[in-house]
Formats: sequence, structure tokens, C-alpha cells
Amino acid sequence: MQLLRNQSIQLLWVLSLVGCGFSPGPHEGKSSGVAGTGTTGAGTGSGGVSSATSGGGGQAVSGGGAGGTGNGGAAGTVATNCGQTTVPIMPLPPDILIVEDRSGSMNDDDTDTMCQGGCGATSKWALITAALNSVASQTDTTVNWGLKFFADADNSCGVNSPGVAVPIGPMSSAAIATAITGATAANGGVTNGSKTPTAKAVTAGVAYLMTLTDPNPKYLLLATDGLPNCAVGNNNINTDDSAGAEQAVADALTAGFQTFVVGIATTADLVATATLNTMAMNGGQAQTGATMYYAVADTASLETALSKIVGIVANCTISLAGAPTNFTNVAVSATDPTTGSKVEVMQDATNGWAYDASKKNIVLNGTACDSLKNGSYSDLNFIYSGCAICIDSCPQ
Repeated sequence: MQLLRNQSIQLLWVLSLVGCGFSPGPHEGKSSGVAGTGTTGAGTGSGGVSSATSGGGGQAVSGGGAGGTGNGGAAGTVATNCGQTTVPIMPLPPDILIVEDRSGSMNDDDTDTMCQGGCGATSKWALITAALNSVASQTDTTVNWGLKFFADADNSCGVNSPGVAVPIGPMSSAAIATAITGATAANGGVTNGSKTPTAKAVTAGVAYLMTLTDPNPKYLLLATDGLPNCAVGNNNINTDDSAGAEQAVADALTAGFQTFVVGIATTADLVATATLNTMAMNGGQAQTGATMYYAVADTASLETALSKIVGIVANCTISLAGAPTNFTNVAVSATDPTTGSKVEVMQDATNGWAYDASKKNIVLNGTACDSLKNGSYSDLNFIYSGCAICIDSCPQ
């Protein structure tokens, strides 16, 4: 028998009720009372006997003998139920807005070399869009994807705010593929490539994310091939705007949105590398090492980077939308796939679960999050009760 204190990952919440004797499990509980004996009047008599199988409905039974000895005791009656409620829960899919560079240099190849008549299927545009389509389609049920191009208001520095090419939502990979096709030339390169208004694009992406009302965690994924330009208030649109882009990513983090920075064929450019490193640090998702952004050179390496990013953001924020707001004892439980038994996940901000600021979600931290991602935890539930909570094998 395993009793959960005030926490566990099969999110089981149990209503605040008087009395105990709760037994959670897959089968229904049952109770029976044996008639007591005794006649009405003072004295003592034997009460009804209660029994309950392991299950959610087991209830205590009070005896019917109200007084003295002899015959005449009434049958046992059901006492106050101490029910335990289990609310199955699922990790919230993260909302990820892809902010994709559609500048003219995306028509160059992965060595940053221009091709006569355009590089087409070997262009950076072709490499990145193939990877985005692949990863989005593979994660359609676990990530809510959205897409914003930059520039997108014109073929220079114009950025729509808070407009996007594809709104964030479930099963959006087909819409993303359609939007990418619409921005792709017949030879496989980008159509009417623009400048690189990175700061404006990130700022517009934040404005869009702030319009969303779902409780899902939200991120920006910036994919670009070089230095930002189109500085706000600068008439020379080709002037380096690294400082503006770095500040825009920092402002996004302040607003509550972390940014993953992916650089396409940028490692040979030391200035671009320095800028993207700073942006990665400012965005709250820097990698360790000399190259802190996700540096990729081809479709395969970009798919690997995107899959890693999805693994970082997925699974560990869980909605409590189905749970009540008033409760006393709570627990989170999970199923151990190796033993099939229920295990407690402790309430621990380091390696267990904790409420988010709104108390509408819980977040798995540290080793608890790792266990969910690698499959060591499954079948999550939230438990609440007015009595002691039990999980797995409960007392009769």
C-alpha cells in the first residue's frame, strides 16, 4: 500500500468530504451491511459490519442495533462517503511560432555562395523549408506550430504586426507546407526575397503571441541566415541592426517568451556568429560551448536541431483544467511502465511537480520532467480528497 501525502502524478483530486475509507482503483467499490441485533432502548448492541472491495465506491456502514440486547436491530446504513476523484491529465502541447527569414540571401547555397540564376533546390531556403515541413508534420499532435515570414509586408523591410502566415494551432503542418509553397519560386528558391528586418519580426512575433489566450507554454523559433538590417528609424536599410535584434529578443524574454535561435550556414561569418550567440543568450535558450545558437548547414542537421528543440519544450507543463479549485489533500501520480504500479511524484520545484503562477497548471521539473519525456512516467492523473489519499493497493 502506498499513501500519498498531499501530492502524486496520476492527478487524483478528492473532494473534501467527511469520513475516510477511500480506495482508488479500476474497479467499482461495493459495501454491505449486516443487520445488527438489539431492541430499542438503552444498553449496547452489535452494530452492522461493513466491507468494501478495493475501488472508488467502498463505503463504511454503520450498524443498526440502537440499544439493548435481543432481536430487532435494523439493517446497516451507509455512512458519509469519503470519495476520491481522479482527473486524467495530459501534457500541454507547446505553442511555437517559427519566425523564418525570407531574405534574398536565402537563395544562396549552404556555403553562402550565389549561384548563376539562383541555387534553387540547393539553396538555404530549400534546405530550411524541407526541414521545417518534416519536423512539423512529425510533431503535429504534440506541438502547436505557427509561421511568420520576414519581411512579410513587402519585399524590403516591411513586417506585419501581429500578422502571421499561419496562426498557431493543432495539426497545422499542412497549412505551413502550403504557406511555404506559396513563398517558393519554381526553381525551389524563395520568391521575391526581402531584406532582413529581424528586430521588427521578433517584436511582431511577440505581439502575436500576446494575443493568444490558451494556457500552453509559448516560444519563438527564429531561423535566419545572417546579420539583421532594416533598423527602425534608419533610412539606410542595409545598415547592420545587430543591436536592435539582440534587444528585441531580450524584450521577448521579458515578455515571457523564450527564443530559440537557428542560424543557417552562418559559422564562417564571425560577426554573424557573435550576433546570433548574443541573441541566443538574450533569448534564454543558449547552448553551452562556443556556438550558443543552433548552427546548421543542411537539412539533416536542421532536422536534428529542431527535434532537439521540440524535446526541450514538450511535455512538462500539464493543465489542471478538469480539476476543481477548492481542495484539501492533493497528489500527482504516474504509472511506472516497468512494474505497472502507481508511483508518487513529489511536490518539489527542483525534481518534482509545482504549480505555475496561475495555479491552473502544474510543471514537472528536473528528473520528474526527464522521466515523463523518456517514458518512465505515463498515465498521468491528478488526485484530490478530503481524506488521506491512497494509490495502487488500498486497504480493505
